[in-house]
Amino acid sequence: MNNQKYKEEFKKIEDALQNEQSRLALKIELKPLVESIADKYATHESTKEIPRSKLIQAGWANFDFALKKYKEAADLMLEGKKDAFYFNTYFTWYIRQGIVEYLNSLK
Repeated sequence: MNNQKYKEEFKKIEDALQNEQSRLALKIELKPLVESIADKYATHESTKEIPRSKLIQAGWANFDFALKKYKEAADLMLEGKKDAFYFNTYFTWYIRQGIVEYLNSLK
């Protein structure tokens, strides 16, 4: 893989897995994404009584797992065995999944 932006992305993820400062920096970068997705769920009639903060917290539930799984995928991307994509695209599914799991736990 020759795309420098992807290589920088992969390095950022690797750093986040290795040290807390990089992990927190990535969480700050992703905070608007998590809040945006949580806000979309918060507007549904069935979730209006649930505090926004709970939906945001649920959105972060799978963050560490998503980092590890993306790192595995990134290794394959670097070898040219998998198409490249950015972490925020990948993490979006995990945010939604965390929120859905939380909402299902309330039933």
